[in-house]
Amino acid sequence: MKRKTSVFWILFSCSALCFVSLTGIFFRIQQTTPTLAEYSAEPVVIIDAGHGGMDGGAIGIDGQIEKEINLSIALKLDTMLQAYGFQTILTRNSDVSIHSADAKTVRQQKTSDLKNRLKLLEDTESGILISIHQNQYSKSSAHGTQVFYGRNCAQSKELAEMLQKTITGYLQPDNTREIKQATKDIYILYQATKPAVMVECGFLSNREEAARLTDEEYQDQIAFSICMALMNCLADRS
Repeated sequence: MKRKTSVFWILFSCSALCFVSLTGIFFRIQQTTPTLAEYSAEPVVIIDAGHGGMDGGAIGIDGQIEKEINLSIALKLDTMLQAYGFQTILTRNSDVSIHSADAKTVRQQKTSDLKNRLKLLEDTESGILISIHQNQYSKSSAHGTQVFYGRNCAQSKELAEMLQKTITGYLQPDNTREIKQATKDIYILYQATKPAVMVECGFLSNREEAARLTDEEYQDQIAFSICMALMNCLADRS
């Protein structure tokens, strides 16, 4: 497994760097709003593994647990971003909820957890949030990554577009999903005043995709695609 992962890193790194460089040139030509490259010279990437603790999130068609997949991808992304010199913060690095101690009921804990994640972003100078989640739908045929973005910061949409292009370009050529602006149902993105996106990596209700999402190598590919997209968006910072 280690040898296989090593080969992936070499081949995927080379091809991904070429891809994001080319798409980045095109994307910046089309850009008419402030970019992430202009946002900050010292970004701090907040990696949010969705759910945790008593909140397991979605349950896959074969029993996969969303919170576990979210954390695994988040940890991989953290390692990759640090390897490329980024400063990172994990909202959680284990199976916990980050609610405040005074939250007693499940509802209070879930609300407190979301507010604390948002507060971490808002209190972090030059913070950029990437929230990792998995999707679920009543029809098992639904599949593919989809990225949501915050409404209050133009750079959120920029990052969402690059994430969607990079992930689908390398891993999901048949994915025709488009990015979406978050509604109030996605609390953190809806309230965030800094760049914030949510990557719904795939559908746990789709048997084939659920199996891939629990595969270590596929998780590496998802994490690396996110890393490359972020690098491209920040390529011109001084």
